[in-house]
Amino acid sequence: MSNRQTPVVFTGRAGEYFGIWIVNLLLSIVTLGIYSAWAKVRRNKYFYHNTLIDGVGFDYHASPIAILKGRIIAVVLFVLYQVFAGFSPIAAVVLLIAFLLALPWIVVRGLTFNARNSSHRGLRFDFDGSYLQAALAFIVYPLLVVITLGLALPFVAQRVNQFAFNHHKFGLSRFQMQALVKDFYMVYLKLIGVILAISLAIYFGISSLASSNKHETFSINQQQTLETHTATADIGFIKVANTAEMPIEEYTNEAYLAEEQSTADYLKDLSPEDRAEFEAQMKQYEAQIQEAESKAGESVKKENPIEKMFGPYAAMLGPMIYAIFFGLALFYMAMIFLITAYIKSRITNIIWNSTSLEHISFSSNQRMRDLAWLYFSNTIILFLTLGLATPWAQIRMARYRAERLALTGETDWDKFVGEKKEMSRAMGEEIAEMFDVDLSFG
Repeated sequence: MSNRQTPVVFTGRAGEYFGIWIVNLLLSIVTLGIYSAWAKVRRNKYFYHNTLIDGVGFDYHASPIAILKGRIIAVVLFVLYQVFAGFSPIAAVVLLIAFLLALPWIVVRGLTFNARNSSHRGLRFDFDGSYLQAALAFIVYPLLVVITLGLALPFVAQRVNQFAFNHHKFGLSRFQMQALVKDFYMVYLKLIGVILAISLAIYFGISSLASSNKHETFSINQQQTLETHTATADIGFIKVANTAEMPIEEYTNEAYLAEEQSTADYLKDLSPEDRAEFEAQMKQYEAQIQEAESKAGESVKKENPIEKMFGPYAAMLGPMIYAIFFGLALFYMAMIFLITAYIKSRITNIIWNSTSLEHISFSSNQRMRDLAWLYFSNTIILFLTLGLATPWAQIRMARYRAERLALTGETDWDKFVGEKKEMSRAMGEEIAEMFDVDLSFG
């Protein structure tokens, strides 16, 4: 087999596509969605024609009328579901079960419609998957994800992509995807390992910071307690009838009772004038002690440890809170972009690098950092332009995917033979779109 590589090239331009996109948008709004069928055909034709292999683009042959009929049926079914669901929860459950049973048929019809309306060098694609095979891929296997609490997700991803790729044909030649289940598991296991490592690092970082703040607060409380005792102890030595001075912190019940008795004995020997003077002194000492304790308590209250730590930053607290929330939002968004980019790039590479078409194999080398940057920058631009940069974002993504894909082998297109197929109706694909069923793979 020849190792000649033929790159896939995308020649679309944002400025050129913007004209198509804005007209499609405005006419779809004016016609209450009726023109959206023609808009879809125009959009697909533009992207197909500008995706080239050996200098020749793809073609899209779907009829807008067929798409419109499919969408009308999809809308009618959706309205019926809403009406019956509003009358009876049982009816809603029955209709939901009916939809799940019809899901494999919807998927097969949608993939068949897309394939048979796509061609390259005049040769049509095809899809020949069956209802039972689709039921396994889209109903039975996904149940395993629920039963195994997500452990079967890589297995299901491999089976779904294998179903989609291995039943596609170019003319009479069949695509063959040979990626193994273990390849998918390796992608998810590496992702789980990285997430666990980041989570543990964040957990220990927060724990360390909280422990540091706790020790600092405890130290502040100790200092304030010492200050309180010192302030009280300044006048905490009470002299009664020539007895020894005793600090308040050492003033036990026994000592207190002994001094009370000593004071009573002492007062018996005093004249009324001396006794009055002694009582006045005691009241003065008590007043001083109460005043000192009151001031010390106010000092503790005023110098709350939290206030002492963050008081100097009170004016900045509002902006700091907004900055923290903004930072957390950016971090969350970055994590979503990175995880999505990692899974998308790795799975896409695994699928295409293990897929062949007769004597031709495929080579894909998408990178996580490239996709993450595309997701992030596209999101920012779309936000700043209120969605008007959508054509630019779509063109960037299409160009990147094309540039990272190549065909390996001798591309002798005359060796591929086709056969005429009955045109598939658009009903399945349009119902899938109405109920948000993703029919894109890889």
